[in-house]
Amino acid sequence: MREILKLSGILTVITVCAAGALANVYLVTRDKIAAVEKMREESARRAVLTEAGFFKMDSTSDGFVYYFGYADSSAGAQPIGFVAMALGQGYSSTIRTVVGVDREMSITGIKVAFQQETPGLGTRVEEVKRGQKTSWFQDQFKGKKIEQLEVVRAKDPARIEAITGATISSKAVTNSVREALTKLKTVVK
Repeated sequence: MREILKLSGILTVITVCAAGALANVYLVTRDKIAAVEKMREESARRAVLTEAGFFKMDSTSDGFVYYFGYADSSAGAQPIGFVAMALGQGYSSTIRTVVGVDREMSITGIKVAFQQETPGLGTRVEEVKRGQKTSWFQDQFKGKKIEQLEVVRAKDPARIEAITGATISSKAVTNSVREALTKLKTVVK
């Protein structure tokens, strides 16, 4: 009995020390992680609405956050486009996608900001083919309108081609972009 209490005490001390060390690591790194995430989202906004040099954030009462994109920060300027965050449930994670549109609600670009899908399958939503500089899956969204955001299995330039073996991830991105643009359309027009 005495031996069990001794081992339990040792295990408790080790557990408390490990928990304290993890808490300290979290406290030291949380601000840096938040800064990197903020910088990553800013970079994604600039990638999907390349003509914008300045962004102004706004949100709705239900928590939908969107940005007005301006060519410069001069007062009274008209926005050249809009950026919104789209969230879609993929196969194994919530996929966060940044989507940019011009004033006519035509997609100027999308960028997957976060995903933890199955390696080799769902992660292909970010895949860049050899010899290219951008993701083939994300590139097919450019120039499309809300009505054209439908996943198909065969090549159809008017629609979004699904990734073979990753239809759930393909649909998650496409459906979340369509939902975000539908919300954005009601807010900005």
